[in-house]
This record gives sequence, structure tokens and C-alpha cells, in this order.
Amino acid sequence: MNRRPEAEVQKAILEFAAHYGLLGLMTALPTTPSFMDYEAVYLPKNHFIKEESMETEDYLALFYPFDSLDVVKKGVESNWNISGDRTMIALAMTFCHEPTAKSMSFQREYAEPYDWVAQQFKDWAFTLATSILYYEDYGSTDEETRNLYRKGMAAFGGIAPSYHIELLDKPTIYWDFHSLLLGIQMMFSFMLVDDAKPLRLCKHCHKAFLSNRANAAFCSARCKNQYNVYKTRAKSREDKENG
Repeated sequence: MNRRPEAEVQKAILEFAAHYGLLGLMTALPTTPSFMDYEAVYLPKNHFIKEESMETEDYLALFYPFDSLDVVKKGVESNWNISGDRTMIALAMTFCHEPTAKSMSFQREYAEPYDWVAQQFKDWAFTLATSILYYEDYGSTDEETRNLYRKGMAAFGGIAPSYHIELLDKPTIYWDFHSLLLGIQMMFSFMLVDDAKPLRLCKHCHKAFLSNRANAAFCSARCKNQYNVYKTRAKSREDKENG
């Protein structure tokens, strides 16, 4: 949201990727995570790729810019050669019941453009700010401005994860996330609409925090005190100027 220097944002994103891995945009962007079973990849509108469809090989090249995959594509059939690489063989066996694309997104050669990843985080920041400011500014904004807020929020979203039910102690829903991005996006959405412990923006430092109560405005007692001190000083200056 342009509140921090670009270098600081870049450092934070690189630390995130080093700790959690990449977002898995290859499986999150198409309309189906099983796109390797198709001759072409079909894409909804997004920030990054403007084509509605691409040849599967061309799409793969976006995420393997350094070392090309040893993939043979014949129509709807594909063959992925990973012989001689123990780690990748183990990975393929782990994901043997998952879409091939999911296994590919965990390979060491897999890559994602930094600006694509950064845009995802900025979108989440924009969505969080919109969800809070809409209600905070509701009484002081006109209907046209409110509609802009609503349109901004309506634009948030992506490919919904699938799910299945397993019979454990009771019937249990298991969500099938084919990428880290889909997992984050769904959890983020649940946190936005949580009445008891919503995700909030600190009124003083503007950092996101998970509050313990619905009306919390500050991430810490320190921020609350600093905010009140600055507010008192500003009021004193205003009184002196008016006096």
C-alpha cells in the first residue's frame, strides 16, 4: 500500500518465500489445477496473464525460466521424466494422487516472477484496508465512494479450492488446496469476516493484527498510548492556534 520503502517490502517478501515457499501461482491461476491433462491452459482474468488460453508448454515456460522441464506433451497425454533425481522421485510419489502440476510447483527449478508475488500481497493489503475503511468512513462518505469500496472488495477472490469428506470420528470436510496462495486466500477471507477475532489494521502503526475483540483499534497498549499522546499534542497545538 506504499506505506513502506520498496526495499523493505522486497526484503519481507523474500523472507516469506525462504520460510514458507512460493505461492504456487502455476496451480492457482488456471481454471483447473489438472491443466497438464489438457492441450491448453485456460485462464480467468488476472493481473499477470492477459490471454484467455495458452498452449500448455508456453504456460510451463513462465514458471521454469532457467531449466526447462523434461516434459513430453502429446495432446492430452503428458510424460514427465524425473529419473535419476531421488528427491523429485520421492516428491512425485508423495503427490501421486494429486494433479501433476502440483508436484511441479514444488520442484527446485520452479520459479515465480517477484512482481507477481508482490502484487498478491498488495492485493491482500488493499482488501484488508477496504474492509475496514468502508465501515469506519461509512458516515462521512457518499454513496458513490461506498460503491467504489464495494467494487474493490468484489474484485477480490480467485479459484475456489475443492474439498472431500472423510469418515473420522465424525464426517469431516478436508479442503484440497493446490497451492499456498489458495490456502492463504481462504484463511484470510475467514479472518476478515470473523466477528469474534477479526483481522484489523492498527490505528497508529497501520500494521495488520489479529484482535482479541471485535472493536479493537490498536495492536498493542503501546500503540494506543502513543496514538493518544500524538492526538493530545495535535489538539493542544490546534487550541493554541485558534486561541
